[in-house]
Amino acid sequence: MKIEKIKIQNFYSFKDQEFSLGDYSGLTLIKGINKDTKGSNGSGKSVLIEAVYFGLTGKTIRKSTEDSLVNNQAKKHCLVEVHLTHNDQYVVITRRKKPTKLKFLVGEENRTQQSVATTQAAIDSFLNINHKVLLASMFFGQSNDVNFLDCSADDKRTIIRNFLNLDDIFEMRDRIRTLKSSYYQDAKTKDAVIEENQKNINLLNTKITKLETAKEQYSRFEDYPTSLTLEEIINTEKEVEATKWQITKLKDRINKKQQSIKKLKKVLQTPFKERTCWSCNQPLASETDDSITNQINIQQVDLRELERGLKHQQETIMEVSISSKDYAQFLDYRELCRDETNYNTIKEEFSNSIACAQKAKEESKLQYEVMRFWEKAFSEQGVIKYIINNVLEYFNERCNYYVSYLTNSKYSVEFDQELTEKIETSGRLLSYISLSGGEKRKVNLAIMLGLKDLLLLTDKSHVDLLFFDEVAENIDEEGVQGLFQLLQEIKKNKTIFIITHNKHLKTLLDSSKRVTIIKHKGISKIKA
Repeated sequence: MKIEKIKIQNFYSFKDQEFSLGDYSGLTLIKGINKDTKGSNGSGKSVLIEAVYFGLTGKTIRKSTEDSLVNNQAKKHCLVEVHLTHNDQYVVITRRKKPTKLKFLVGEENRTQQSVATTQAAIDSFLNINHKVLLASMFFGQSNDVNFLDCSADDKRTIIRNFLNLDDIFEMRDRIRTLKSSYYQDAKTKDAVIEENQKNINLLNTKITKLETAKEQYSRFEDYPTSLTLEEIINTEKEVEATKWQITKLKDRINKKQQSIKKLKKVLQTPFKERTCWSCNQPLASETDDSITNQINIQQVDLRELERGLKHQQETIMEVSISSKDYAQFLDYRELCRDETNYNTIKEEFSNSIACAQKAKEESKLQYEVMRFWEKAFSEQGVIKYIINNVLEYFNERCNYYVSYLTNSKYSVEFDQELTEKIETSGRLLSYISLSGGEKRKVNLAIMLGLKDLLLLTDKSHVDLLFFDEVAENIDEEGVQGLFQLLQEIKKNKTIFIITHNKHLKTLLDSSKRVTIIKHKGISKIKA
């Protein structure tokens, strides 16, 4: 990717400017003159760098708000337009604020999407850029506050992840985590289904147990005809009561007949002269044996008739097997029998549901374990660590290439598999925290340049443009001399724009090309 030119309108202190970066090569010093303050600070030098980054990514290095990046005099119609070539195609990116708009042209083709976000995604995809990588590999110094050695191990891996274009791996890991969570929740949901169905089965079992007990109580009704009505039952009960009354009366008459026959037989056995009436106890002198025997026979005939009537009445009452009270229990019995069929059917449905949920749960558990494996495989301790291990030698070599320039070969730095640094000087190990501010700056700058070279291992778009903004701050003269030599080396295949207030570095850059930014009455202008 080669940036040709940039148009700026109402962006920070710039009102209406156009700057052709493609006209420059090698190393160019950006100077600033602030006529409003009679100095160089605040003239707008860094704004030019901001404009390039904003035009490409829609983000600002200083993380400015929309209100602050729009020119405070115009207050609207902010525009940054970047012209570049990529893969032999001419590209124009036009970005506006107040109102917010984004236009993306490739040659004559308008590739602008429906929203700013989707258009930016199209730009990133076409140019194969990442705003984080672009910031860390194109802008060095105060505009980029990433100090690699101040980062945690996780942050270091994240930085290298960005440079090595490992986003696909991390996106895959995120998808794996989502799937793992989904399978876990599925298994928990199936547990709830199993628990609920088992609870229902337990309730049904309790009801079935009660039903079996009740059926034993009502078992005498099993053969009872179901066609009877309550009215018929009540009429039958009345008949039964009447029959019972008849039976009682018959039993009483039978008893009296039996007593009468007994007494007559006793009279028959008494001597003639001593006989008395069995009912009134009067003498029976006139009664003959034949007369008494005849009475006994008549009484016995009547008794047998009464006994036959009793037997008939008893046989009649035995045919009635249920009362109105029992009938209510009989109805309950029939309902229980119907419920038993329903309970067993429902219980079978619950059991089938449990079986299905159990099978689905086992599948979810299996998939969950599979996702756990792949989550670990795609973690920083898995594939990421493997990739980092494979680039460590190259990364360490590039870092030391740059640190040798910046420290006159007095320092070396090496990272292990955990990205823990080992800093040496004259064969002696140093702790990063013990380094001076200038030493830390040199080592971190060397590492950031080494990270930039990691892009050579990926298919990320290589930008031929670098910006160095106050990279010489807190660096001693020896370090500045090494920085200058490094810049001379880099400029062989990169276009470098540098901003510095360091007098020694300015002296060394005295023969370099210059671009001056002049600010007057709050408005910055570029003077090539």
